[in-house]
Amino acid sequence: MSLKKCFFAASLLAVLTATAFAGTGSPTDTVFTENALKAAPKNSATPKRFVLPTNGMIALDIDGKLNVMTSNGRFIMKGYLYDTWAKKPLDTYAELTKYASIIPLKELNLNIADLQPAVWGSGPEKVMIFTDPNCPYCHQVLKELADLDPKKYTVSVISLGALGEESKKRNQELYCASDRYRADRAIISGDKTTQFDQVKDCDQTAMIRRNITAQVLGVSLIPFIIRDDGNFSIGKPAQGLKDYLEAK
Repeated sequence: MSLKKCFFAASLLAVLTATAFAGTGSPTDTVFTENALKAAPKNSATPKRFVLPTNGMIALDIDGKLNVMTSNGRFIMKGYLYDTWAKKPLDTYAELTKYASIIPLKELNLNIADLQPAVWGSGPEKVMIFTDPNCPYCHQVLKELADLDPKKYTVSVISLGALGEESKKRNQELYCASDRYRADRAIISGDKTTQFDQVKDCDQTAMIRRNITAQVLGVSLIPFIIRDDGNFSIGKPAQGLKDYLEAK
């Protein structure tokens, strides 16, 4: 399925804003409770778990069989999943974690320029980082851009207003700034105070595309980082940005 078709489907559902949490560490802790996991029927004490790159689903390995739990912990589905991007059924937990750990941006016909990202570097390896103006973990990750070689990486920073009304307001100010270069530098540096003159009747098309893209790609926790090879990190990488990007 092309990303354009996903855009259309998401538009029909009126999914025009990305709901995300900010954080680091285990993303499973942000979307379901340990009590719900304990209630799952199983023989083993601690099932393996994997947050799927979609909204509200967690894969579980329960006694060697693939299960999927809803984010509120109420429902568990058994059987297999079909990955329309990889074009294959995923019957086991191992298969699911292998293929669901990849977001194949190069095959999704996504034109990142349509999202009007803030761009850092000009290298051949493409990286996407979804962020928010008021996300402290995002700012920590963006500070680590200084550790990277700008001739090796091109990093597209996609700013979302995902963390409440103040984030939405600041994100809108940055998006509609008449001086886009300085606004983009403010996004990358985590500048939350500099004010910018605004474009009158600011076109919201790229903003809508950002939000829909975040939904389609399963951005549920920020920062959300996608490497050149399609591997992604939900939240701030524990090993640091540089080591994460180089760990292939």
